[in-house]
Formats: sequence, structure tokens, C-alpha cells
Amino acid sequence: MIEDDRSRPHPSRIAALRAGAAPGRVLVAALCGVVGLCGGAAARPAGPSPLTNEDVVRMVMTGTAEKQIVAAIDSRPVDFDLSIEMQQELRQAGVNDRILETMRRRQAAMPRAEPSATPVPAAARTGTIRVEFDPGGGGSPWERSAIALEKLPQGVSRRGGVEVGEMTDMALAVLCATADHVPDHWDTRSPLHGAPRHELLLFRPGSATDKAKGHEILYLDHQPAYEVQVPEGTHSIVVAAAGKQTGSGTWRLLESDGARVTVLPGRTTRLVLQARSRIRGSTMLGFAVDSDWKVLSVEVLEQGAQTPAAAAAPTPQEGRP
Repeated sequence: MIEDDRSRPHPSRIAALRAGAAPGRVLVAALCGVVGLCGGAAARPAGPSPLTNEDVVRMVMTGTAEKQIVAAIDSRPVDFDLSIEMQQELRQAGVNDRILETMRRRQAAMPRAEPSATPVPAAARTGTIRVEFDPGGGGSPWERSAIALEKLPQGVSRRGGVEVGEMTDMALAVLCATADHVPDHWDTRSPLHGAPRHELLLFRPGSATDKAKGHEILYLDHQPAYEVQVPEGTHSIVVAAAGKQTGSGTWRLLESDGARVTVLPGRTTRLVLQARSRIRGSTMLGFAVDSDWKVLSVEVLEQGAQTPAAAAAPTPQEGRP
């Protein structure tokens, strides 16, 4: 598999890591390496090159005003790396939360290439992964699912303009995170931001609304089971609930759990998932959300085993928002 050149660490960053540099200095080390290369190369005409992490750190390190940094991000094309690890390094390099949120919003607004369909392997060499929600336990539908806030309770403050807790939709996502199964340019084939490298097997939006203890909530309106065809072999499967953020429309993982799953040709492997949600407190006293989202069991079913009807799995493209 050909790796995207942008995913390879800069040589100066690798050197810093091998030397045992603190994580917060790794990005700075990479930036210094870039500056050194630019100093030794011939001057090139200025062009509309995308703004990168290193450009933002350079502005912070040289004392550029926050307002000017935000304006630069909003007015130029960008190509940021906003993985969880890199966001930690950016913070340690001095990039504050407001600038980070501006980077996230601008990155989400950049045009994304339409994903091409993943070729379906020959039927004789594929099997089925069946995701079933554990039916045990009582309560309302939202208590047997994953939840998010549709609207913030009155009086809850926002930190630096960040979209705290507000969602407009939810979706069930099934990912394969096995390294050699991840396609080239995988991030253009998935609507999920901030997720680990993956191949998107299933993306099914669907939510419903309710009120709980004074809160307006969304919950994942899921079917009892879902099926998806995958090649035979062993897969690192992640089952997740994703939320679509108000304003930016960015899809982010809210709950997830995974397991190693063996798929045999023409056979079904059942993965049983438990989903539970609870809200403690009230709009007056404060609140907290307790959730359980975990894989309970994985088993290859016997030939001809009868299971409850499952929702047909669309291709990732049909399931996209």
C-alpha cells in the first residue's frame, strides 16, 4: 500500500523523538528544520500554498497577535494535521484553544474529494459481520442507545466559542482499523474527523429526540442489527456512535469500542454490542452523562444459524450525510 506523503513525519521530528525530546518540543523541532531548509534554498515566488501546523506555530512563536492568526487561518487554504496527538503538541507549543478551534472549523470547511467506491471482493471470498445491539435491560429507547445534547441547558457557558455538546444528528459507524486494510487517502473516503486511520465499512445516520431531566437530547435511533460484507480474514473492527456538530457540521466519534474479528468465507460473525446511557443531575443542579458502549461478545455462527432480521448495510457512500 502506498502511503500518503503527508502522513510521514518530517525527518527533524523523527530525530527529536529519537533524542528523547519532550512531546511539546517535537513540533517546534520540526518547525526549526523547515526554517533551516528554507534558509538554504533559493527564494521561490509566493503562491497560495495551504497554511500548515508549522505556519501557525511560527506565528505564535514570533508573537503574532491572536486576532491576526485567526484572520490568516480564515483567509487561506489550509492543510492541518489535527490528530489528537498533534493537537497536544500544538497546545504545548503555545497554540491556545481559540486558535485550535479556528483551525478545526477551517479544516472542516475545506473542499473534500468525493470518495470512490471501494471494490467489492468476490462473493466466494467474503463473509458477513453482523453487529447486534444487546436487547437486555429496560428503560426508554434513549437509555438503550448513545446520546448527545441537542441544545445546551440554559446558563451553561461556552469555552472560547467551542461548540460544547450541541449536536444535530447521530450515526452508527463500523470501521476496520487493521493497518494493511486502510486504503490510500482514507480520510477522503470517510466523513469522520479525528477518528483513527480506518476503512469505513458502514455509516448509517439516524437520530431521534427526547427530553430527560430538563435536557433536550438526541439519541442514536438504531436498528436491532446491521450486516456488512467484508473480505475473509482477521479485522480490527471498531463500532462507534458519531455526532454531527452544530454549526460546522463536523462528524466526530462520541462512543466507540472494538474487537478482533475473524471472518470466514460465506459465514457470519456476530458481534454483540451493549449500549446504555444515563443522565444524572438536573438543569438546576448540574448534570453528567454516564454511558456504556462496549463489545460483549464475538462469535462465528454455525452454518444456517437463525438470527433476528438485520438492516441491510449500504455502501459507505450511500450512508454519507
